[in-house]
Amino acid sequence: MTAQAIPYGDRRSRSVEGDQTDVAGPRIFSLIFFVLGVVAIFFSMIFLRISLDETAFELDRTETEIAVEQSRQLDLRYDLAGLQDPLRIATQAQRIGLVYPRERISIVMDTFVPDVQVLELDAPVRAMTGDRP
Repeated sequence: MTAQAIPYGDRRSRSVEGDQTDVAGPRIFSLIFFVLGVVAIFFSMIFLRISLDETAFELDRTETEIAVEQSRQLDLRYDLAGLQDPLRIATQAQRIGLVYPRERISIVMDTFVPDVQVLELDAPVRAMTGDRP
């Protein structure tokens, strides 16, 4: 068995005469597809990095807003506690004239008809003086 040596030459321009196949064609197309794939992956990685950075900035902005709103909530709770202070309420009530009466007066009605909106004229209403009923 003997092997034949293939002559060394420019493979791009070489073609086999009998089959008419070009060796350079499939290699260039596969190289072009490979380069396009690498470029597409590169740009997709850049796009993903940018979207992650935007998400991180938005998350940081949201955390800052949460901290501001929590501080505001604490301020409002402090203000509410001050407004609910019984001593302050009693002082304000006395200032505008809302005080406990010295004498308690009860109003007693002898008859009341729930269906009628106006009290009947013959139903006497009288005030009773004294302590609690």
